[in-house]
Amino acid sequence: MKFPWTKKLETRSSGGFTDTFLAQLLARAEGKPLPLPLATAALEGCCGVIGRAFAGAEVIGPPMLASALNPYLLEMIGRTLIRRGELVFMIDTTAGKLQLLPADSWDVDGGPRPDDWQYRLTLSAPSGTETYEAMPASGVLHFRYASEPARPWHGLGPLGVASLAGRLSAETVNQLANESSGPQGSILGVPTDGDDESIAKLRTDIAAARGRVAFIENSDWGNAGTNGVDLQTKRFGAEPPQALVNLMDLASREVVMACGLNTGLFVDLGAATAREAYRLALFGVIAPIGRMVEAELTAKLEDSVSLSWVEMRAADLMGRARSFKSMVDGGMPLEQAVAVSGLMLPGD
Repeated sequence: MKFPWTKKLETRSSGGFTDTFLAQLLARAEGKPLPLPLATAALEGCCGVIGRAFAGAEVIGPPMLASALNPYLLEMIGRTLIRRGELVFMIDTTAGKLQLLPADSWDVDGGPRPDDWQYRLTLSAPSGTETYEAMPASGVLHFRYASEPARPWHGLGPLGVASLAGRLSAETVNQLANESSGPQGSILGVPTDGDDESIAKLRTDIAAARGRVAFIENSDWGNAGTNGVDLQTKRFGAEPPQALVNLMDLASREVVMACGLNTGLFVDLGAATAREAYRLALFGVIAPIGRMVEAELTAKLEDSVSLSWVEMRAADLMGRARSFKSMVDGGMPLEQAVAVSGLMLPGD
């Protein structure tokens, strides 16, 4: 592996802000907190599924590459591609050891050919940040979830494409948070003469009751024609409209669908639905993203690298077994049915 670069431009104390964080600060300064789609549980659920799947992947390649692509780094790749849409690593081979260092921010320059791109990277560290300029494309790993033809160097995440889904989710969750953060408690009516000593004692007794009984004297208690003491309370506090609750559920489903996942992964819709949701997540989302990651790793690290989810595939064994039986019953040769159903892994 040969990586012909570059020079360190500067070292400075940490304290840079991302555009999103800066926008949040400005909104708060104006008294208008900005709902952030990246802060919703729906998106975090999707990020968690993809990130943990990548952490569980087996890296197949030279030992040095497999060591550099540890589960923590793989989890970062999967999670960040869903949240942010792209992620850049600087390839470092100091002292003959391969390390992939994540960039906090970057700029890309160059012409239309990706091989000619040059990167300016800022790397965060506990004691500050380091900035590198004129990094050739061969010296960095640039993973992208999706891109547009007009900006192929810029990665887009699911909510970058489906921005309305992210906005709807953030705003409904924020509205529900506002509803629940208001005053909460109970109202207890007292006689007009609230300065009576017995009323003051009653206030103290009720405040300290905590589930126990508070006693009060009343000369009218039980007399004919009277109703005694009315200690009925009225609760006040969070009571969001059902329409808002339903809207949040809809918004959460929109986010999950934008990430390519099935809500059956997060909501109990039955075992069959859960298995199908799991299968679709593995073969329709995790594996394809993995192929894009493999392509970038193989191109830049100059060695064949692949990711395997054999352990996760075992959870779909029953479905593949049923497919195998259907193909054999339909007349397909045994060896071909084994290969098509995936019951035999490469190398077996």
